Amino acid sequence: MRSRRISRVGTLLFLGVILVLIVAACAPSQSASPKIVIENVWARPTRSGMGGKVTSAAYMIIKNEGNEPDRLVGAMSDVAEHVEIHQSIMEGNVMKMRPVEGGLEIPAKGQVELKPGGYHVMLIGVKQPLKPGDRFTLILEFEKSGKKTLQVEVKEM
Repeated sequence: MRSRRISRVGTLLFLGVILVLIVAACAPSQSASPKIVIENVWARPTRSGMGGKVTSAAYMIIKNEGNEPDRLVGAMSDVAEHVEIHQSIMEGNVMKMRPVEGGLEIPAKGQVELKPGGYHVMLIGVKQPLKPGDRFTLILEFEKSGKKTLQVEVKEM
């Protein structure tokens, strides 16, 4: 009787180990997901623009060190009424800014640079003037990586 009980316990342990291995193999790998790293974050001092509203723009390098793409889908900050992801586009001899529809893809093992004359985070209706040396919080929202909170320094560049 004792050997039968040991045999049952051994079988149950063996099946439990197999089940754990199957579940672990089916679980998504951490290395397959995006891994967002944000560097060189800065913003311009405020200026008038966009229908008389006070504006600024934030710039940075967004790197994805993971094996899966991600998408920057939104941004927010307490310093502005609206925060949008924009792209500057040259149409003829005129530089125009447009919101990026559907978000900005950050490729796997790649990066996107937000810089003057290109992609940027537009701060519209800035509530108080932003001067060189000031700092504020900016939150970026990614489709897969969630929210990332940044400290942005205002610089004259």
